[in-house]
Amino acid sequence: MPLDLTLLHPEILWALLLLPLVWWKLGSRPGVAQRALRTAVFACIVVALAQPSLLLRRAGTAQMVVLDARGGPAAQAALRRLLTRVAPADRVTLITLGGDLRDKDPRIVERISLPAAALSAGLDRALSELPAGSPGAVTVIGDGRARDAHWERAIDGLRRRRVPVSTILVEGGDPAPFLADLRVSAVRVGEVAQASLTIAGRGEDLTVQLLADDREVARSEPFAVSGDARLDLRFPMHRTGFVPLRARLVRGGTAVATIDGVAAVQDPLPLLYLDGRQQGAAPRLQALVGNAFAVDARDPQRLAAGIDFADYAAVMLDDVPAAMLPAPLQARLLDSVTRGGTGLFYSGGAHAFGMGGYAGTPLAAALPVTLRQEDKLEQPSVALVIVIDTSGSMAGTPLDLAKQVARFAVRKLGPMDSVGVVEFYGAKQWAVPLQPVRDTVEVERAIGRMQAQGSSILFPAIQEAYYALKGSNARFKHILVISDAGVEEQRYQALLTHIADDRINVSTALVGSDVEGEERMVQWARWGRGRYYAVPDEFSMVELNLKQPQDKPAPGYRNGTVALSPRPGQPRWEGVQMTGMPPLAGFVPAGKRPEAETLLATAGGDPVLATWQYGAGRITALTTEPLGAGTITWARWPGYGQWLGRLLARTANPQPSATLSLARRFDRVTATFRDPSGNGAAPLVRFVDPNGRAIGAPLALVERAPGLFTGERRFDPARPALAEARRGALVLRAADRAGSDVGGNYRLPLAPLARLTGGAYVESPAAPFQPPRPAGATLAAVALGGWFALLALATYLSELLHRRWPKRRRTA
Repeated sequence: MPLDLTLLHPEILWALLLLPLVWWKLGSRPGVAQRALRTAVFACIVVALAQPSLLLRRAGTAQMVVLDARGGPAAQAALRRLLTRVAPADRVTLITLGGDLRDKDPRIVERISLPAAALSAGLDRALSELPAGSPGAVTVIGDGRARDAHWERAIDGLRRRRVPVSTILVEGGDPAPFLADLRVSAVRVGEVAQASLTIAGRGEDLTVQLLADDREVARSEPFAVSGDARLDLRFPMHRTGFVPLRARLVRGGTAVATIDGVAAVQDPLPLLYLDGRQQGAAPRLQALVGNAFAVDARDPQRLAAGIDFADYAAVMLDDVPAAMLPAPLQARLLDSVTRGGTGLFYSGGAHAFGMGGYAGTPLAAALPVTLRQEDKLEQPSVALVIVIDTSGSMAGTPLDLAKQVARFAVRKLGPMDSVGVVEFYGAKQWAVPLQPVRDTVEVERAIGRMQAQGSSILFPAIQEAYYALKGSNARFKHILVISDAGVEEQRYQALLTHIADDRINVSTALVGSDVEGEERMVQWARWGRGRYYAVPDEFSMVELNLKQPQDKPAPGYRNGTVALSPRPGQPRWEGVQMTGMPPLAGFVPAGKRPEAETLLATAGGDPVLATWQYGAGRITALTTEPLGAGTITWARWPGYGQWLGRLLARTANPQPSATLSLARRFDRVTATFRDPSGNGAAPLVRFVDPNGRAIGAPLALVERAPGLFTGERRFDPARPALAEARRGALVLRAADRAGSDVGGNYRLPLAPLARLTGGAYVESPAAPFQPPRPAGATLAAVALGGWFALLALATYLSELLHRRWPKRRRTA
């Protein structure tokens, strides 16, 4: 049998260089035998610390069997059939989950018992029991159900070592119904939270009762479960901090199972309220929207010069005339909306939409409705997709000209326009996905990075641009094709005519001089009802005209009963009531912008509530006074406060953009802080108790990527993990319930596991199965460290006996 000797810590053998010190003459002069014994003691101790192991190579495969005892007799029968097919030279290790088998089969050389459903621990143990460098195989007998989902490390280790994992499906049956998991969505105070529960097992006539702060906040309808079921319960959140939750599974009036959780409730959204004429309206607004917003009321005429609108999730203007909001302040506000994502809720009566003096101001052009005092012409929004030929024939000057034309087109766009860039070089690719124009510099950089390569296959690129523009709400939609016209032959006439019929214009720009190509691209522009531009050289750049002025209406304030009709909105407005609303007492007729989304309108079609995306932020306009005479009929509507609060919340920037999350793995908790702004500043993260008092030292965070920080700490798995992150005015909370990663009803997909590792999947315990036997010799490690330690002790006792033994005296 071949032998190999290995050392776990070979560096300790350097200590043998100290052996000459044993022979050093100090004090008494021990004899040679005594010194030899001391040398042997020292050498044995050093070798024992080096932890030597003897590797025995023997024929056969290490067969690791993980058996779920919940499978009962069927699982035991599958094990017995497996043992009959194991080669005599194979060594079988049985890892039983949830008990020990009475059958002591001699072919099993080692037995290991683990808790029930501890499948992850079973795979970990199987991996650790396989000797390194030895052939081995793992067989899982069960249904894959586990109390945790921490099997990824074991599976990765088995894959790296190329250990096949075969699985034999043995259904364990459904247990009595129990609550396997409770998770709460991220929520802010004043919002409606959603608790997602997982119910496992089998049972009927079940009800789930949810308690927050020991008060019932939600209850489900009766239901039945067989296997796994998910249940979502919604409830209002009335306070900030960490709110304890408890879910009870009730049957026949008796709680049969409970599970505890925690909701991490964030602070209210900061709202800047600028009141023009509605004096004393701020307290009423706070009472209406509740604690979902922290209303900061300011006089627009007394705003500090250094006010930072980005500190607020939303800014609400309530009937503020333009004289109270100078143009420079308007520009700063719109810059915060465009770049920072701050929401703007613009509302009021005649002083806002009528005679307020906003004609020609920056704010007037940014609203999703048109104002009475505006000029008679406006520049409507445009959605533009530029299709650039980056094939090999464009290398050099043609591609440089194409980039310059594209840059000129982008610079013609404004904040309410959209732009996208598709390049084609044998395959289509979005260099810039269709998006609102926020920073033209980034778009130009993406254009500048293009390189000539591949072949000229244009047809799919035009199709890609068309599909993207179909979903746009812009008033005008354009496709600009920039090429040297050296493209493949396709049915361009049918495609371009179809696009033009869908009110999308296709214009073409020829770079370089090619007579045949010019005829082709002129024809394309004619079919696409667009324009043709010729750019033979850098001195022939053209002025692209993508917009057409539109006539504007001239509204005036109207009093009286105004009935409202809802308009279909996007999913963003789901949950905001738009039907069955009381009529208004007055409003200002305003002009519709076709590219804006009108949510409420009068019977005559005048927009009352309109919204649109403006750069990174959103602007919503309400053409009446939310706290004045126009909505006096809404003041008696019980749902008005909730409606207005949800409208503001959908408009506001969902601050903060940064997030804090916790993940648990047994007794370790990992905190992850993400900040898309990537400013490089890490927050101060502490674990706290339910009252917010810090526990221990701050958590050390490591920056894994720009704006991504993580930190890990040992934590009692029986306690909920509560954490707070603070950075300046930013406060984030995160919670993870006790034992969130264990005790659930997880299920490992057995068939994909077998395919992933090269094993076999058997759907029935009665089906024939031949365990795999990877080629090679099995290594058996025999640890020798303990034997050397015993040898050192025995040698030391021998030296001690030699030293104490009476010496024979010489006679005269």
